Amino acid sequence: MKGLLEDKKNLVILLLSILFIIKIFIEGARFASWVLAGVFFCFALNFALNYILKKRHFPNSAIISGFIVSGILDCYQPWLVLFIFCSLAILSKQIIRFQGRHIFNPANFGLFCATVFKVPLTWNIESNIPLIIIFGLYFAYAYKKFPHILGFLGLFMGLSMIFRLHPVISWFFVFIMLIEPKTSGYGRIRGLIFGGISGVIAFLIFKSAIPFDPFISSLFVANLFNPALDKINPVTPSLKK
Repeated sequence: MKGLLEDKKNLVILLLSILFIIKIFIEGARFASWVLAGVFFCFALNFALNYILKKRHFPNSAIISGFIVSGILDCYQPWLVLFIFCSLAILSKQIIRFQGRHIFNPANFGLFCATVFKVPLTWNIESNIPLIIIFGLYFAYAYKKFPHILGFLGLFMGLSMIFRLHPVISWFFVFIMLIEPKTSGYGRIRGLIFGGISGVIAFLIFKSAIPFDPFISSLFVANLFNPALDKINPVTPSLKK
């Protein structure tokens, strides 16, 4: 058990599983079957791609993507909607690459595509804020991602205060999605810039009432800057897989 939890991805899966179970008691069987289908589909698709591409690592990241995509999409949409955007999330890792690695957070990419097609997002997976913050603080410490969080919150909240807006912050986004290791980069300066870009874009979407999810869209834009941000703090070879 100790060895299993040494992989921080498994801790993320544990958190997502707890959040999922909590929400089942509120949303019921439809939500449960929807999320389980999303997790299984993402895992199966990623496993099949790994087999074709002769990659031997266990695709636990696909489980995380499955939880996030299915946990945020409206579970009362047609089943085809779930499978389409789960597919886009997993396929984006293999198709949209720069210098040997994917630049988009896979789950966020799938959800951004959903917002483009005006599929409603419910953020149902965000079922227990204190638990998310407790786990999230550990993830931020372990992954060295506090600059990303400070960059985002500093600009998002600072601009909101200046313009007297009162947006609701998604702590699931801040502590789980924003700091995804492979697509958010490392280093203090890069982290502050990356988080700052996301914070500014999220604020602008809130202020202008553009019909896009502000958090999902802001992370998509921040990911677009990854090739340029690599010049500040290049990605190590181990993170390009």
